Amino acid sequence: MVDPNFTQPSVQWLREIKLFAPFTNPELDALLKLGNARDFEAYSNVVVEGEFSWGLFLIAEGAVGVFKKNPSTEEIYDVGELAAGSYFGEMSLVDDQPRSATVRAKSRCRTFFISKEAFKHFLNESGDRKVRFYESCVKDLVMRLRELDGSYVVSQYQLWQTAVDRMRSRKESA
Repeated sequence: MVDPNFTQPSVQWLREIKLFAPFTNPELDALLKLGNARDFEAYSNVVVEGEFSWGLFLIAEGAVGVFKKNPSTEEIYDVGELAAGSYFGEMSLVDDQPRSATVRAKSRCRTFFISKEAFKHFLNESGDRKVRFYESCVKDLVMRLRELDGSYVVSQYQLWQTAVDRMRSRKESA
């Protein structure tokens, strides 16, 4: 259930979000003034893959599903779920590409939205702030790439092993 009294998150709440770890409490307080609460009904799209829209959504209440389209088959895949305390749209703060996934409310959701323009202005107020933020993003990206690399190696090995096992079983049955 969405709390009707929620209008803005607190500095303490933002402090829990990894993306904002490099910021001081006064900086987080300034960031709070740049965003606004947005509600979404269950099953409504928050963002749609391919659309040109930029900004960060912090999930205050509820849960969202993340969906990707297979460009070859146009089939839609459910690739994840994000709950309260999570965020999405962070890539749009860094580049000007269209949304990379569709995000749909799984339940009634309350989010806190910060536009790309407001966030860029916030970063540009201090060169040090900008460096701290992008350094944190790079570290997070490296961590994600390492995890993806490990998963890719395991999946490729399993795929290779399955192919070898099938070839052996065909030879044995022939």
